[in-house]
Amino acid sequence: MLTFLRNACRAGILALAVPLAAPADLHPVMAAEVRIAGTGNAIGTMQRLADAYTTANPAARATVLKSIGTSGAIKAVSRNAIAIGLSSRPLTTEEESGGLAAIEYARCPTVFAVQDRNPATDLTTDQFARILRGQLTTWPDGTPIRPVLRQPGDDNTRQVRQLSPAVADAIDRADRRPGAIVASTDQEAADKLENIPGSIGVTTAALIRSENRRLRELTLNGVEPSVEHARSGRYPLVKRFFFVVRKPYSADVGAFMQFVASPDGQRILLQAGHYLP
Repeated sequence: MLTFLRNACRAGILALAVPLAAPADLHPVMAAEVRIAGTGNAIGTMQRLADAYTTANPAARATVLKSIGTSGAIKAVSRNAIAIGLSSRPLTTEEESGGLAAIEYARCPTVFAVQDRNPATDLTTDQFARILRGQLTTWPDGTPIRPVLRQPGDDNTRQVRQLSPAVADAIDRADRRPGAIVASTDQEAADKLENIPGSIGVTTAALIRSENRRLRELTLNGVEPSVEHARSGRYPLVKRFFFVVRKPYSADVGAFMQFVASPDGQRILLQAGHYLP
């Protein structure tokens, strides 16, 4: 898949680049701004990549916007509001027919997280279902457990529902409970997890690391959410990340994606808890 990303970038550049002849004493022409937005789980790492890209290429401009979600990113690319969308899912057939393409660039574990001062270290699928049903209400130190939920259509929620029928049923019950704590974006969820005592919720290893969040990942049924366990399939929750672009994409877009596929870009991804597809 990494080879595909590199080849796709090269193809886009070769198809769209226009040779320019200019006197040697002129200043370099500034590249067009590449505006990037999408799923909040990818924003922190993408900002690190954009910073490194512009440092390595002073004439280039890559701007990472605030989270607008996967669906928002796909719509924004289709309307030419942004150049690159960050998606946590492949495109549908209908979206592809609209002239869009999705290129997978990384994966990372989706994790259950608590505040870094919480003494808990492990969570079982049964315990999480009991927490959402209101049957398990305190941590071992006596602190009340406060689950932070996401809206039903959220990708993190869809992933967690697949752990078991009991978890799916518990999520449905929790969604209907008055007074539930709900976050509408990945960053809002992380904010609430950091600031609400006894909180627990779902996020990604990439978001925690790239944004330096004061959160800690729990093992799930005794399995650490490491890159190695996610890659092998031992850890069951994995987030996939895609670049969504219009076809054909510009040379500036291709140059940024090629940087992500370069050794420098891959090093940043790995440091932020990703692995390569």
